[in-house]
Amino acid sequence: MKSIEQMSEEIRSLGPWHHDIPLTEQFSTGKAFAASGTLERDANHNVSLLALADSFRSIVDTIYDDGLKGKRFLDCACNAGVYCFTAREMEADFSFGFDARDHWINQANWVKSHRTVSPTDRIQFSVCDLYDLDKRNLPLFDVTMFKGIFYHLPDPVAGLKKAADLTREVLIFNSQTSWGDPDGYLLPGLENVTSRMSGVYGLNWRPTGPKVMTPILKYLGFCEAKLQTFRQNPRNPELGRMELYATKVPGLLDKFSVPKLF
Repeated sequence: MKSIEQMSEEIRSLGPWHHDIPLTEQFSTGKAFAASGTLERDANHNVSLLALADSFRSIVDTIYDDGLKGKRFLDCACNAGVYCFTAREMEADFSFGFDARDHWINQANWVKSHRTVSPTDRIQFSVCDLYDLDKRNLPLFDVTMFKGIFYHLPDPVAGLKKAADLTREVLIFNSQTSWGDPDGYLLPGLENVTSRMSGVYGLNWRPTGPKVMTPILKYLGFCEAKLQTFRQNPRNPELGRMELYATKVPGLLDKFSVPKLF
């Protein structure tokens, strides 16, 4: 087994990192940079370094009594794969994470090879374009994470449909939004395709709020949806953030005491 010093050197060489992922009981990818596991954006190539496992566990535990036992999990734009690793901890039968950028998948595979705090079998990562997902001939997944990707797509409805068609039960949706515009629209924009935290297409669309997602999710076959978060970005008041949960199984979201979209 490699020493902490050896792993820290390799982690730093693979940076910047967006996911702080536990590797052992005492060490994580974030702790390769600071003992606290945190790092200011300015010191991390303008990439936020986040610990996200606990919030994901909370969502899953609210939906399912037995975690993800026996479930299949799909993570679209998986970055370094923290949700796939956490799903495995929660006894998912299989997790598949993909991203359009080699940078993040290289990190995910490195973590898979070095993580000892939990098993890493039954997890697969791949460099893949969302619009090519159907060419993989993947079986259906019970839970799909669609976070940080909708607002990077030139055709977000078609992109979300690729994931929705593979989803049996629950979609966890999280997107940047515009802020201050009337809800019910998608606003176009252009983004830098060279930034690791941007999309790879150039053209992108931001939703103006949760109302625009209601007809889209209904069209994609979801029967219920609940809004967890819709808030302004304190660093950029022209932007916001939205998280919602949608399901194809009536009643599966009943434990969430948050507003119902439909």
